[in-house]
Amino acid sequence: MVNRSAGRPERGFDARQRLLKVAQAHWDEGDLAAVSSRRLAAEAGVSHTLVNYHFGSKDALIAAALSLRVAPHHVVDAARSADGRLDVPRLVQGLVSIWEHPEHGPRLVAFARSLASGGERSRALLGYLQHTVFDALVTEFGRERARVMATAIIGVIFARYILELPAMRALSPNEVGRHLLGMLR
Repeated sequence: MVNRSAGRPERGFDARQRLLKVAQAHWDEGDLAAVSSRRLAAEAGVSHTLVNYHFGSKDALIAAALSLRVAPHHVVDAARSADGRLDVPRLVQGLVSIWEHPEHGPRLVAFARSLASGGERSRALLGYLQHTVFDALVTEFGRERARVMATAIIGVIFARYILELPAMRALSPNEVGRHLLGMLR
């Protein structure tokens, strides 16, 4: 089913929402990275061309679906103090909470492992993380400190949640937070 007519597709908003709903269902199942855009579109009952029309790419659809479930930019936004400054202890608490969450944590781990292999699927998510997380750190702390902070955050996440290093897995969530906070100060 290909949309051959010029102009805006019919039922545009409905198609976009249906694509997001299907993508979120696959995120919940843990297989979103492996499902083709054609299959997502077919399950949504729309043309596969609407993935690119509404999102630009399958990667961007994935990023949009994830941002509605577990959005790193929401963690960054929630870590801001009343005056708009990024509160580092609050950021650490948010990061640890989301990765320790009984529902979101395992999904994030599975998805991160599939993305760590690289390729087309990871590009949009990496761009999203660059824009919403790293750039926020740069704005707040400057490029060099942001690089150090990103290295610490990614290192702790990979060591504890992705690679499951025994020394990191042995820590309680509070200890992980204190460890990361110490690295970020």
